[in-house]
Amino acid sequence: MRTLLPPPPPSSPHHSAALASLASRILYPNPLPSSTTHLPLYILNSAAFPDARQTSYDDLVPYVLARLPAEDDLLAGQQYEILFFAKASADDASKTGKDAKKKRPGWQWCVQTYQLLSRVLRKRLSRLWILGAESWVRMLVEGVMVIGGGKGRKKVVFLKGLGELEGWGVCVREVCVPCGVWVVETRRRKRRGGRGEEGEEGKRRGRRAFGVREALPGVEGQEVRVRLPRVLREATSFLLMDECVKTEGIFRVNAKAVMVEVLTELYDQRQQFIVWQERGTTLCFPHWREGVGNVGVDEMEAKDGYDVHAAAGLVKLWYSELRQPIFPQSCYQALGKFYGEPELQLEPQQLVDMLKSDAEWTVLSATARRILRMHLLPLLSRVTEFEAWNHMTAYGLAVCFAPALLRGPDIEEDMKMMGIVRRLLEAMIRDWKEHLAPALGPEYENFEAELRLPEALADREDPLEEGDESTLSSNAQTSGITLIDNDASASDTQQEDDDDDNEPPLLPHRHDEAPPLPPRSHTFFEAEDARPPLPPRIRSSTIADIPITSPTTSPSSSSNQDKVKRKPAPTVQPLPRYSMIVGPHQRLATLEHTPFYNTVEQPTEEPQGMDLDLDPDLPGYDAVPESSRTAIPRKPVPKSPKGGQ
Repeated sequence: MRTLLPPPPPSSPHHSAALASLASRILYPNPLPSSTTHLPLYILNSAAFPDARQTSYDDLVPYVLARLPAEDDLLAGQQYEILFFAKASADDASKTGKDAKKKRPGWQWCVQTYQLLSRVLRKRLSRLWILGAESWVRMLVEGVMVIGGGKGRKKVVFLKGLGELEGWGVCVREVCVPCGVWVVETRRRKRRGGRGEEGEEGKRRGRRAFGVREALPGVEGQEVRVRLPRVLREATSFLLMDECVKTEGIFRVNAKAVMVEVLTELYDQRQQFIVWQERGTTLCFPHWREGVGNVGVDEMEAKDGYDVHAAAGLVKLWYSELRQPIFPQSCYQALGKFYGEPELQLEPQQLVDMLKSDAEWTVLSATARRILRMHLLPLLSRVTEFEAWNHMTAYGLAVCFAPALLRGPDIEEDMKMMGIVRRLLEAMIRDWKEHLAPALGPEYENFEAELRLPEALADREDPLEEGDESTLSSNAQTSGITLIDNDASASDTQQEDDDDDNEPPLLPHRHDEAPPLPPRSHTFFEAEDARPPLPPRIRSSTIADIPITSPTTSPSSSSNQDKVKRKPAPTVQPLPRYSMIVGPHQRLATLEHTPFYNTVEQPTEEPQGMDLDLDPDLPGYDAVPESSRTAIPRKPVPKSPKGGQ
């Protein structure tokens, strides 16, 4: 039997840095302990399992188990919990057959490894949650627990979704969940018809980042100053890192739609640990918990983080879902009048007058000008400085962002304005660093400061937008005439809206008992549904006595006419017996012209040599004379060959 040995220390020449790095991605501690039990929580990620044909699991298991709590701490009474993501990648869900078994260790290896665990490791395990377990995982766990003694079976809990963790006292938004798990969860909800989880955090009760009324939330304690929302702060910080800003085709290459959808829900649900990774560069803003302090993420596999294209797609999505777009439909006429000429050369002073906060007249709103100064123009200007690596010019960035800056009810009108917006944005990006930024105030100087983590805890998360408008979709009405009841007060209106959101509509009253039916009696039918009496039935013997009248004959005239009787039906003669046709001493006669009454028609001409009156006792039978009878030819008997018997 094998014995479990600790892995070699890092200073040893037998230490494998590759296996140690792989073990840190397979099993890693959650940044925060469990919110209810306050026990250490370890994440077991099946997406990081290597190919069993390329990596020896016997050499890997000591490095993985070394990441669990030390035995000295366990002997002191400390317990721990494990959250196992059995289906932590969308690719694992699509693999079947031999492809699905590449990352699976053998059954015998799993049983032997469980037996190698020390008694204190198995005893101090408080709970093992298994999320998305397939049939082979359930059978493996059941078999291992039975072989190992069966006492640990009560500690295993199988979960279908992350929302079920809320029922066990685990706060999902404080768990460092790999992005592959969120992708699987999103696809599972779509198969269930788009229904969310049953947990409190799984329900989307409002909006925090996308399509909110206040695009730039205010700073805590300062009424005038505003700040960038969390989604722009974190995504922009990752995009401007040295290895990320040099990515070729940044903002031009589209991200995976499912990744952008997952990130949208995570920021709206206030998920704490969102890991960004690209080519060895990792970024995850820490989370602060009372009594613990700032906690971050250090070890994650590259494919379990979100890449630079997902961050770029998230920024474009935020601009496209603004409740009030940067260039609304109300400014289309002014744009076409002042900037509609294709050959018009835009001077820097014209752009300064358009973007400055104290402009006397401009086509942009105050919020749109502030967003352009605080975030969009500094970001795109910084990207163009690395044009030699990312191949993104001011023209290319303007083409990518122009569709996200305008959104009107008429698509054809938006297409006409898109060329004007593209020229304006291209000129702003090109002249931002040299002409626009120095003339527009301190927004450009504070750009990097706005991207840092706020010191105030209230500013690290965006406020939750509640009320009736939280249920509006991205296609909801953003302009036009809105009718409001002026007689009702604001508090009454808000109270009615909250009541309507929390309570379902009333159903119509349902009677306890159905009304009794009226008694089914003869009197009821006579009174309510009187029917005329049926005519008397006529006997068959009197049918022949009924007179036949023509349609043109009146009843008075028909009564004076003589009664017409029907012609009686002819009597049916019985068919002749066989003995009457062929006698015992007679040969079979030819019956070609032998008619029978009431069965066949009579011949038109009487055959010669026949008399129907020869035998009056046989009606319908024509006698055939002896002269017309012919003998039946017979086949001669063959002669036997000579010598035969």
